[in-house]
Formats: sequence, C-alpha cells, structure tokens
Amino acid sequence: MRIASGLATAFALLIGSTLSGWAQGPGTTGSTPAASGSTAGTLLGVGILVVLVIAIVVGARYVSARRKRIEEAIILQSQLSDVVAREPQLHGLVITPRARVSGWRKSQVTIEVAGEVPTPELRETVMRIVGAEAWRLRPDVITLDHLFIVPPVRRPSDAIASRG
Repeated sequence: MRIASGLATAFALLIGSTLSGWAQGPGTTGSTPAASGSTAGTLLGVGILVVLVIAIVVGARYVSARRKRIEEAIILQSQLSDVVAREPQLHGLVITPRARVSGWRKSQVTIEVAGEVPTPELRETVMRIVGAEAWRLRPDVITLDHLFIVPPVRRPSDAIASRG
C-alpha cells in the first residue's frame, strides 16, 4: 500500500508541475492572465490524476486482499497436512491436501486431496477425515477427491518368502 501511495504522490507532483505548461498556448507568456481554455485543461489534468490515483489504490487493495486469501489457504493446507500425517491409519501413504483460492473477493477455498490409497474404504476414510477437519477449521471449504486406488503389488520375492 505504501508503494501505491508513493507512486500516486510522485505522479501527482509530476502532473501538477506540468499543468501550468499545458494550460499555456505556444504564443503566450507566463505573465499574461489565464485564458478560459486553461481552466478546462487544468480540470482535465486533475480528473486524469484522480482516475489514476483511484486505479492505483484499487489495484493495491486487490493485490493485498489476494495475498491475504492465499496466506489463509496455505495455513489451512498445512493444518490439513498435519492432520493426515498424525492419523495412524494413513501412515505410509502419500496423501497431499492442496488448497486453492480464486481471484474473486468472497471466493471459497477448494481443497484437492491427491495421492494413492490401496482400498476404496481407505479412500473414503481419508476424505471423511480431511473433510471433517476442513469443515471444523473453515465451514465454507469445498473438498475435492483426487485420490487413486492403487492396490499393493506383491513382488515375486514376497511370494517365495511366504511359501518357505
């Protein structure tokens, strides 16, 4: 916000110092009284300056609000990752909750739960755990299931060891 304020101030000083030069025609001198066209030029310059300052302030507020929403989503993502890591049923599985926010002001946070699980029951368990914790932390969260069911593969060495 300080950067936007500094840019607006610098731009205002630049425009203000050149307005008097814009208002004078090529054949006039600095000692003559201002003509009626110089008032219109000054008002136009001030109007442009006001529009630019408003655009800079709106842009800075948007960037600041977006950064705040992204920070909140990252905190939520880390809290959900901690819950998944603490759950004893899920040890040894790579499950990553990823938080996304859109650019709009009051947008909802979307949690995409990605990874691989060995059974459909474990998939439901993961989604139930993540969904319940996400709802507890922030009720407007949407959870999306991006989990794949990949049954464990038995290696030939495991089959030989189990026979002997």
